[in-house]
Amino acid sequence: MIYGHSLKSNLVAIVIPDELATASWAESKGISESYEELCKRDDLKEEIMKQVNEKGRAGGLKSFELAKKIHLSHDLFAVENDLTTPTFKLKRHNIAKCYKEQIDSMYVGLD
Repeated sequence: MIYGHSLKSNLVAIVIPDELATASWAESKGISESYEELCKRDDLKEEIMKQVNEKGRAGGLKSFELAKKIHLSHDLFAVENDLTTPTFKLKRHNIAKCYKEQIDSMYVGLD
């Protein structure tokens, strides 16, 4: 989920990496850690950030439309944790509340 604070000039994102792709990446790097531990790694975060920005630029996004920092989470957005509706639409306000600490920390040093 991309998040933009109304008083900030940058975007940040909460990303839930695909578990199989993450495991494949870890295997190619010779890393044997759990999915939860992999989501804490800076090198995985950098790789995902690079891929997200490449896709965004290929889709015609300008630099101010791209997230400047991301947080990797291993918890899925789901109905059970009240982060999506039963029709799988994101409950953006609930996600922002749930990840407030991580969002605030991503904004530190951006402006």
